[in-house]
Amino acid sequence: MDESEIEKPSFLKKVQSAVFTIAAIMLSIGQWSDTKEMSVEFYEGFIAKFTDQIELDRLKSVKVGGNLEFIEQTFGIATLIKHSTQKADLEYRYYPDSKYILTIAAQDNVIKGYQVISLDSSFSPNLPFTDKSLGNFSYTDFAPYYDEIRSDSANLVYYLEGQPLGRVGLFFNQFVTYVGYGAAYAEADVSKQQIIALNESLLQKGQEGSVEVLTSLRSQIKPNTFAVGDIDATTAADMLITRYEYAAYFKDE
Repeated sequence: MDESEIEKPSFLKKVQSAVFTIAAIMLSIGQWSDTKEMSVEFYEGFIAKFTDQIELDRLKSVKVGGNLEFIEQTFGIATLIKHSTQKADLEYRYYPDSKYILTIAAQDNVIKGYQVISLDSSFSPNLPFTDKSLGNFSYTDFAPYYDEIRSDSANLVYYLEGQPLGRVGLFFNQFVTYVGYGAAYAEADVSKQQIIALNESLLQKGQEGSVEVLTSLRSQIKPNTFAVGDIDATTAADMLITRYEYAAYFKDE
């Protein structure tokens, strides 16, 4: 028998063995990739279930002046987009989570301001540029006085007030709001009743004649929403969705 015929099967076996080895390595890499992805998802799911760290870290990454594309990479595609009723070139993008709703006020793909509505009474996101977190302070604690306020009890029960942040806060404005469908850090029915009473008083007596009602409200109600950015009180209020929109778009999130 020719030597080449003897060596041929041996060569083919070596080639076959090499192919199988490479295939096994490629398969193991693919399996590791899948395993790693599953491990990350499991870890994040575990952390999110028992702590708020994942959500808090994501919210900390939102910056006024930042690029909208970064937000979409972090929070996904917006569930709802609305155009501002105040400024023609401003739009609001809504990113819901089981614990909060993040709203971005964007202009030419740049973040002009953002708003966080807490939906869970155990979830307390931090207010930028301060040492405060939602659920841990009343309006009186937020500021000893009130300047410009917004309130309603028709399409949405809410009370909003804000303060300029000054140099430390890059001269942005910050607003805190109690929203009827948001987290109930204090007794929800009492908070809503106080806001309804305030609106009735404002309608009948104006702001100057409603000081007593406002003082009582500010000392008892705890905000469940904050907004910050190069925005005014009218825009911060405009970013809020009505209770009907909340039920239609976000209630089952």
